[in-house]
Amino acid sequence: MSEVIYSNKLSKKFLDLLKLKLKSEFYNCKMIAIKIHFGEPKNNYAFKPDDIRPITNILKELKIDFFFFDSPVAYESVRKTSEGQIRVAKEKGWDKLGEVRSSEDFIVVRGENMLYEVCKELTEAEGVLVISHFKGHACAGFGGAIKNLGMGALTKRTKSMIHDYGSPVFNIEDCIKCKNCYLSCPINGIKFTNRPIFVNCYGCSNCAYNCPAKAIRPKKNYFDVLLAEGASIAQSKFKKYYYINVLKNVTKECDCEQDPKGIIAKDYGYFCSKDGVAIDKASYDMIKKSEGDVFLNHNKKTGLQQVIAAEKFDMGKKEYKLRIIKSKE
Repeated sequence: MSEVIYSNKLSKKFLDLLKLKLKSEFYNCKMIAIKIHFGEPKNNYAFKPDDIRPITNILKELKIDFFFFDSPVAYESVRKTSEGQIRVAKEKGWDKLGEVRSSEDFIVVRGENMLYEVCKELTEAEGVLVISHFKGHACAGFGGAIKNLGMGALTKRTKSMIHDYGSPVFNIEDCIKCKNCYLSCPINGIKFTNRPIFVNCYGCSNCAYNCPAKAIRPKKNYFDVLLAEGASIAQSKFKKYYYINVLKNVTKECDCEQDPKGIIAKDYGYFCSKDGVAIDKASYDMIKKSEGDVFLNHNKKTGLQQVIAAEKFDMGKKEYKLRIIKSKE
């Protein structure tokens, strides 16, 4: 069972403990990558440099150099190239905190479902500190550590393939006209007359999950399975790694959106762990315990599908022991 450490704020007690963890996990490292999501230019809820400055200050105290990294996106955006990704990051001031990198160089790794192109910069780094903004996601239910790697540590070609391979294949002969597919689409991309018509699709596989007659199946495998396999494969190529999740500005949709559709949960603080699966499960549990399943309510998917799949791919364990850091600070 993995340990997940939690604090509702970046208190001195929590930061002192985090310093010990980072010192241990990145022992002898001179330069590590910080895998982060810079967010779209007009997204005001994505990470800002000051959000993680206390964490990078710890690395400086430990004399561990670092660079920020995110890979180009697959959708239409200024961030679809390395140059555009870096430009957006600098416009947001990340270069004032540390070096910013983005690259389309990769290594190819064969998975059970497809070939994954893992970002070479991350595999060559002495270690990877994965800092994730925990928030909603239209395809995955929520986006945390698993999504940060299952998309952000891979090339835009692999990202596109994951979405495409999760898209629906429909067999009209098996359709019982229950409309579950229509009701379960998080982007309202399905019209229904006497059969479903797929007008707009992100490849989330939710219609396939919810089809009782199995008239809909994913083209290759469920989106969450492919996402989790990509994350697991990326992690397997890191020399060292550690995870931090930040539950602040928990929006309905991802930082990939210029408009992430507003806040759907309160701020809960900070989690850290060696285990990327456990940290996502703990983050989800914290919100659900206090506010119910906001991700299912808003995105029609709990997000646990990726957690279950990531455990099957040996990325980590969903069972965890929560260590709560209490502080009056």
